[in-house]
Amino acid sequence: GPLPRIAALRAFDAAARHVSFARAAEELEVHQPAVSRYVAELEREIGVRLFERDRRAVVLTPAGEVFHRAVAVGLERIAAGALSAASLAEDERVVIACGGATSELFLRPRLGDVHRALGENAVVRLLHCEEGYLERPNVMETDRIDLLASYHGVDGVPGDEVAVFPEAMAPVCSPGFAAAHGGVLRRPVAAWGALPFLSFARPSLGWATWDDWFEAAGRPEPAPRYRNYDDYVYMIDAAIAGQGLALGWRNFVGRYLDAGSLVAAGGGFVGFGRSFAVRLTGYGRHRPVARRCLDAFAALANETARG
Repeated sequence: GPLPRIAALRAFDAAARHVSFARAAEELEVHQPAVSRYVAELEREIGVRLFERDRRAVVLTPAGEVFHRAVAVGLERIAAGALSAASLAEDERVVIACGGATSELFLRPRLGDVHRALGENAVVRLLHCEEGYLERPNVMETDRIDLLASYHGVDGVPGDEVAVFPEAMAPVCSPGFAAAHGGVLRRPVAAWGALPFLSFARPSLGWATWDDWFEAAGRPEPAPRYRNYDDYVYMIDAAIAGQGLALGWRNFVGRYLDAGSLVAAGGGFVGFGRSFAVRLTGYGRHRPVARRCLDAFAALANETARG
């Protein structure tokens, strides 16, 4: 069944150790009736009496003694775990700033490889940033941001301390959608005008759009109508559900293509000189664990390039 509340367990432990509800209340800095309520709550949940009560004292029942031994060990382990977590060396924590779609579709699937490269003591935190967040004064130092993960346009990636994943785009859709509209999708893009197109309504700087892809592949006639999404993840979910064609960034949708949830249409992926990059901040540049994290992403980027 569900675990009892930690507050109730702490109250029971204190009462058992002091053999007194009053002294337990003093230790926990609560009123004595609160201790009585917590103990009664535990007794209802477990279904046994934990204390024998009279006017002079409270005494653990045999069941209470068994339960207290387990609770005492459990609370000690929780306290030890909290101490270990709190004392985790600051130089083993890495903070990566990124957008929500970047976190969900690009970084999280690769964190296992990054953790293995950094070692078991390292902790990687993904900090989701809204537009304009990183322009705040001193935000890198204030929030201790070690790396930035973002798209970059045709002008390239600033700086040299960076792991670069070259990007390419293709229309993607569910296998069912591809089968239902196969006759149209096998024709030139100019014939696709009646198909439902899914669009990311707020592309970040550097992200290619349908217009970019149409410039390379041809424009549908008539001009397509778009169903707009303000979250790239939701747009990809809609494509997987068979609701239309989405513009897929290879580094984001690769695992769905591998799994067969999505298929590429229109002749496959096209590069536009854009890239996805993970780079050190001024703060992270001085931290060895951040450099090791960048090296792990660089190794993954090299594997992607070779593949």
